[in-house]
Amino acid sequence: MSSPPTVQTDPWERVDEWTETAFDSRFVTVEAHNAVYERPEFREQVEQLLPADIDQSMRALFTTGLSMDPSPPGNETPEKLLGVAAPYARREFRGSLAQDGLLDVEHTGSQEMRLRGRRTAKAFQYDAGYPLNGDALGTPETPVLSIRVWAAIWPTAEAFDMAGGLYPLEDLAAVVARTGAGEPGVAIEAQPGGDRREVFDRIREAAE
Repeated sequence: MSSPPTVQTDPWERVDEWTETAFDSRFVTVEAHNAVYERPEFREQVEQLLPADIDQSMRALFTTGLSMDPSPPGNETPEKLLGVAAPYARREFRGSLAQDGLLDVEHTGSQEMRLRGRRTAKAFQYDAGYPLNGDALGTPETPVLSIRVWAAIWPTAEAFDMAGGLYPLEDLAAVVARTGAGEPGVAIEAQPGGDRREVFDRIREAAE
């Protein structure tokens, strides 16, 4: 059985892990072995703002180990199949973000990412809205924080692995000003450049 790739860099801590069937047909079954990582201090700081139906905060990481049954034929290695698997993963991941509760998920870019050992991953960028707990902001409405999500997929000896993360694109103060919500008593400061570097570094770590 496969397992999700690991992230060991502080202050990230694994907070959840589960396995699900990602794809099932008479030809192949794909199992996804997932893990979510959070920064405990940040999670505690924003806990009151998190909606009941979203498990991770607006600054989190994920890793996924994919296993295939049966394995690809000997001449169809995962590396050769990456060009087929990547577009499928891009579409499916967008749908899973919406199912996880994010709003207006849009695929906004793709690129190749250099991994250690001169390997390559396919990386996808999504922009979305993260719904906040209106009660914590003193409003019956659902204030929405703009976020960015990155996901990358790369071949392994047996199948594929994935990793990525999400982070804010705007300060919480901008949401408060835009919606007229009350002051929450906590701050979320957007650091998209630093957060992007951190997500990419952790993807490369997971791919080691």
